[in-house]
Amino acid sequence: MRRTKKNGVFADILTSITKYFLILVIAVIIFIALSGIKVVKSGEVAIVLRFGKLVGETYEDQVHEPGLLFAFPYIIDEVIMVPTESVMETTVTTHYTRGEMTTLKNNGYVITGDQNIAVISAAVKYVVSDPVAYALYVSDINGLINAFVSNAMVEHAACISVDELLTSGKDSFRENVMIDAQSKLGSAEAGITITTIELTTVSMPSEVKEIYDQVNSAQIQYSTQIEQAKQYRETLIPSAQSQANKLIADANSMYSSTVAAANNDLAEFWGLIDEYNTNPDVVKTRVYSEKVSSAISKIGKVRVVQDGETKIFIN
Repeated sequence: MRRTKKNGVFADILTSITKYFLILVIAVIIFIALSGIKVVKSGEVAIVLRFGKLVGETYEDQVHEPGLLFAFPYIIDEVIMVPTESVMETTVTTHYTRGEMTTLKNNGYVITGDQNIAVISAAVKYVVSDPVAYALYVSDINGLINAFVSNAMVEHAACISVDELLTSGKDSFRENVMIDAQSKLGSAEAGITITTIELTTVSMPSEVKEIYDQVNSAQIQYSTQIEQAKQYRETLIPSAQSQANKLIADANSMYSSTVAAANNDLAEFWGLIDEYNTNPDVVKTRVYSEKVSSAISKIGKVRVVQDGETKIFIN
């Protein structure tokens, strides 16, 4: 009787365990069955791998746009979400050292074309342009970008002087690095496009930075003074030329006026000679009267001296 009771209790326990185990199995089966249903968010696309192989023959079949995606359970299909509208960013500090470069070993730097040392850091922004290539062929995209951008920095730094790299040639250097790095990423089928590269730091090592800054400041001052001298020359020469032109014009005008007056006097003189040869007495009297009248007209006051006056007072 006691044994029958124990057997009943054991059977109840086994029944309960079996019941809950079946519920758990059913829940796991439902979870697995539903695991293939994914929601592709806006700004993303999905890539499906079935037993590790890409699903779809064409690009349209391989890339699933935002919306509800039905795939087989995760033990069969792997769904990879790829951001296509997000601008991602990574930093490149391979050739940058924060501290002092007491030794060159284990310190980042580039060697410029004039055999100087510079340290560079950059921020690289990129977008996914080929979701399939991005999802399948690249496991460490930041490491790949760092490698290609760093390599391009070394190549193009060797083609310019340190002065150019730190001043006027910085933009050209950045553009060349971006073009070269993008070309290498395209050859590697990384599936990304670099949108911008910003050189966050371009400087000399700290040991020589102060001296270089002094040299650079002197160079800037030299260039500024040269430019000021050129501007002064460009201002002074036109002013002097304008003044010279005015003096020449005034001299030519005076010359013309003087010559014209002389010609008039000469014509009058020759006309008077001809008249004098014809009537000398008349001409003498007339010329004398004209000259006396002209002289008197220039006198401010005229006083007539009467006969017998011996003292004349002029006020």
